[in-house]
Amino acid sequence: MGNKKIFDLQEYRNDKDKPGGNNEPSSVQPRLKAGQNDWLNGLKSFIVEKKWLLLGTLLLVVICLMNTPYGLTDKGKYAIGLWAFVVVCFLTEALPLPVIAMVIGCYQVVVGIAGFQEVSRTFMDDAVIFIMGVLMLGAMLVKYNIHNKFALFILKISGTRIDRVVLGMVTFCALSAGFITEHAAVTIMFPIGVGIVSLSGGINKVPRLGKLLMLAIAYGVIIGGIATPSGGARNALMLSFLNNMGINMGYGQWILMAFPLTLIMIIIVTYWLLKLYQPEVEDLKDVMERIKRELDADGPMTAKAKAAMAIFLAIVAGWVLFSRQYGVGNIAMIGVILAVILRLVDWNYLQQKTQWGVVVLYAGAVSMGKMLVTTGAASWLAKLLLSGAKAIGISKGLPLLAVTTSITALVTNTMADGPTVAVVGPVFIKAAELAGTSPLVIGVATSLGSAFSFILVIATPANAIVYGPGFLKASDFLKAGSFLFIISLVLIIVGLAGIWWRVLGIW
Repeated sequence: MGNKKIFDLQEYRNDKDKPGGNNEPSSVQPRLKAGQNDWLNGLKSFIVEKKWLLLGTLLLVVICLMNTPYGLTDKGKYAIGLWAFVVVCFLTEALPLPVIAMVIGCYQVVVGIAGFQEVSRTFMDDAVIFIMGVLMLGAMLVKYNIHNKFALFILKISGTRIDRVVLGMVTFCALSAGFITEHAAVTIMFPIGVGIVSLSGGINKVPRLGKLLMLAIAYGVIIGGIATPSGGARNALMLSFLNNMGINMGYGQWILMAFPLTLIMIIIVTYWLLKLYQPEVEDLKDVMERIKRELDADGPMTAKAKAAMAIFLAIVAGWVLFSRQYGVGNIAMIGVILAVILRLVDWNYLQQKTQWGVVVLYAGAVSMGKMLVTTGAASWLAKLLLSGAKAIGISKGLPLLAVTTSITALVTNTMADGPTVAVVGPVFIKAAELAGTSPLVIGVATSLGSAFSFILVIATPANAIVYGPGFLKASDFLKAGSFLFIISLVLIIVGLAGIWWRVLGIW
């Protein structure tokens, strides 16, 4: 082609200026046509990308325009429309979850369910303050590597036999998940698990070991999150729903009701995973020595680290002893304020490390729960649930608890645990009240059931994190998690609700 230009801009301009050159109509038409095509393609792309958001919006509009059902007010109908929209968006993540929470507030004001001042107040609840405080306290522990010290302690007492190492990893993840976020708990143990696989020859040499350790980490976190109210924002959310019904449940009472299940599941998870994925190695003496040396490289705890640990332990004690009097959120914030005054952390650090989207999400969830109750929507939906249950011979008591807990556990494997409790919690505890069954028992069982995200990768961030390195297939979660899902439900329904909670005299 030589030096000839493919396209000469100056020549194009000269031709355009000549009479008859670049006839205007013939040049404009293709551009108009191209513009129309671009607009149509953009519209098609938007519809495909936002199909679930559009579906949720359509469902919302249809419900709001339909005739108000008997026994339901107009405000209740609008509340159910929002509830349906939120369910679709939570299931599909059609919008970022914190944005959905903001939609909840704006919608209530726009359609007249409540005034803007009243809606704003529903966003500020002790449960929301508690979630914010737990996130900040967890960030403080991470700042001083206290979580790593705890991991080192567990590994030192676990020994080097593979079965004991796995038991130690499950135990650490379970116990730590009761007090710090599951992301933090997984982040601590995840590199250790990957390191053990790498130092043992790599995933190609020890594939079963890789699967075993990754699932031990994820499932350890899952079973630990149920043990305390601080083990998951879903627990704090349920406490808020119960408190709105006049049921004041303390931090210690929750531990008494739920912690035995965590202890039992630690043994079951360890045994089941070791049986299912028999590792290629039996002893990890050399590997564990190298890991312990790395973890111990930071040296002993500093004075500030000890002070941070003392504040955290004092807060836990305050939750157990005084939560009924002062509220779990208020006690958590006292600890945060004290840490800032003593210069253990500064506000910039807390601002950077706190997941504010999580705080907004649960504030919106609390507001929606209150909306469903005050408008009568929760009561109306609960009556529908009870009618369906009566059709199959279930009216109240343990059978009703079995139905609500099973529904919750199934739903939580399709969307996050917090949103699950947000959409089913108010309905289920209202159904319990109408059926003459303890709302406290149904509420706690619902929250516990929402934690059993054993089956799908997308069910919880813990599963997604351990899936990342490629040690696991999606089918491994189904293979290992199905049994644990069933046994967890049986233990809640038969073990806790059927026996333990009756021994405690809770119902």
